[in-house]
Amino acid sequence: MFPLSAAVSISAPANNATVSSPVQVNAKDSAGHLSTISVYTNGVLVSRQRHTNSIEASLDLDPGTYTIRVVSRNDYHTSVASSKITVAAAGTTPPPSSPGDPSDTSTPPPAENSVAVQIASDMQGKNEGTPHGVPLNYDWANGPVMEMGNNSNGWQAITSWGALYEAAEGNPATNTRVNIRNMQTYFLQKSSGKWLLLQNTNQPDGAAYLEDFSGDSNKPADVRREADGTISATAGGGYNFHFYPANRASIDPNDIGGIVVVVQARLIVADPSKPDDRNIARYLLGSGADYYPALTGSWPGNADYNPGVAIGKMKYVQSDWRSFAMTTLTQSQLQNNPPPVDLSGIAP
Repeated sequence: MFPLSAAVSISAPANNATVSSPVQVNAKDSAGHLSTISVYTNGVLVSRQRHTNSIEASLDLDPGTYTIRVVSRNDYHTSVASSKITVAAAGTTPPPSSPGDPSDTSTPPPAENSVAVQIASDMQGKNEGTPHGVPLNYDWANGPVMEMGNNSNGWQAITSWGALYEAAEGNPATNTRVNIRNMQTYFLQKSSGKWLLLQNTNQPDGAAYLEDFSGDSNKPADVRREADGTISATAGGGYNFHFYPANRASIDPNDIGGIVVVVQARLIVADPSKPDDRNIARYLLGSGADYYPALTGSWPGNADYNPGVAIGKMKYVQSDWRSFAMTTLTQSQLQNNPPPVDLSGIAP
């Protein structure tokens, strides 16, 4: 383990403060080394920035008590700071909860079958399986991850993406492909409360990348155009299928109220003249999004990855259509203002 030090500090919110939502978090690592700084609320990762010595995050939190924990890691040290706060309801000041209360009220349990619940559930819990060839110290190998969230650091473009993997236990199917459609990116305007559909495609671009994305090494993927205008693909042999819309979308970095990405996928028979082996297929798929400084240009500052918005849960692809989502919003926020996504007849 890295040695612990007291390099990171939280300037806002103050410890034991009562605040209103959105909660502004400001923290800085004064050790003099660029670090990966992560923000957690009640143990849930809500924001992360790499190659930095400070972080700012705006957190939409429901009324309740929270422990804000900031962790800064680099090659020289790991530093932790925390601040306990109470988020007040609009126009009221709630009584403080007991210090030992670990409950997180930011995501209530599913109360109904709805688009909001279906999307939010993909940011809760663990992955349904482990993607083949992905080191377990990659946070997204285990479950959903919130990275930059609704703070794009002034960057003015975004793109959604998906990742298709064979499962770690192996994929014995040889006559099964994954059919992909309706890849959509929704942007919630903070100023108006309106949802904008920024990206919408049945034929995303993509390539086969090494499963751990080492060196950004990739090759052409096994992609097939289907008769209905969608695509199908496979993954395996040490490679995933990493796919994304052909073009990035413009955003106003000062008006980000929320992001939702949804893509639909199912298993199909590769060659109808051969046996249907979809029942033994083991494919996992997940979705996410990345911010970019502009509509064109390469990744900024690091050749190995682009800082992400968030990453949704990896789930098994099944014979019926299933949705695979990512969002920066809580379930209650989605229920109050759901995006205009049509998931009728689509399994969660």
